[in-house]
Amino acid sequence: MSGAAVRLESVAKRFMIPHTQRTTLRVLRALVRREPLRHELWALENVSLSVAPGERVALVGRNGSGKTTLLRLLSGILEPTRGTITLASPPRALFSTTIGFSPELSVADNVFLFGAIHGLVRRKLAPRQDEIIARAGITHLTHALLKDLSMGQVQRLALSVFAESDERFLVFDEVLGNVDRGFARTTDAYFRALARSGQTLVMTSHDPAFLGAYCERAIWIDAGRVRLDGPFDDVMRAYETSFDDDPPVLQAKANDAAPRKDKPPRPSVV
Repeated sequence: MSGAAVRLESVAKRFMIPHTQRTTLRVLRALVRREPLRHELWALENVSLSVAPGERVALVGRNGSGKTTLLRLLSGILEPTRGTITLASPPRALFSTTIGFSPELSVADNVFLFGAIHGLVRRKLAPRQDEIIARAGITHLTHALLKDLSMGQVQRLALSVFAESDERFLVFDEVLGNVDRGFARTTDAYFRALARSGQTLVMTSHDPAFLGAYCERAIWIDAGRVRLDGPFDDVMRAYETSFDDDPPVLQAKANDAAPRKDKPPRPSVV
């Protein structure tokens, strides 16, 4: 691997998408007419890249561009349709801050459950359980059922548990959607510590300020292909400029809704 933590060579991922809702009648009709039931969707095509050990990389791109598919390939959740992926070590990935919890268990018990799903054994978490819950800012809810917590509190607990992982390669996919300003400072300290640790990081977010605080390199994924790969600021400038070509649909609607000011209203005649 020439020292690379991650190497992708001509990677492509295809999904087969149903044309319509699948029913027995539609299947029989398609067979009689020799019509395909599904069509191809190439989420990624011909992606080649490498990530050095300790490098911090942001994946940027519009919704549906293929970022999450790429992260799932790196994490082994999906297999590539074509191409090869070589990893120095498998990553520890955080794709959701809600999946992996049980709403009917207490916060304390969910520390172990969520940790187990993310490769953190009980004997490692048990001595730090109180600190993990305190870091999430919910010590007063230690024995409450998880279903009684807000979405933001659950997200804070997930991030606090995941912060115990010491894997050399970590993947984050849009994990800071509901945290409040106070916990954002806690997560900032965590990600800054990761940036100094020498761990390899690959992450996505629609918040360029968040990504720019920790990532030195960005890869712009556009319609399943690598459009630009380079220093973070250079890639982000090009990516942000791409939105200038979008049709101003929302602006036009806003203008249509605005009251006209070209003529004053005529006074009523009494």
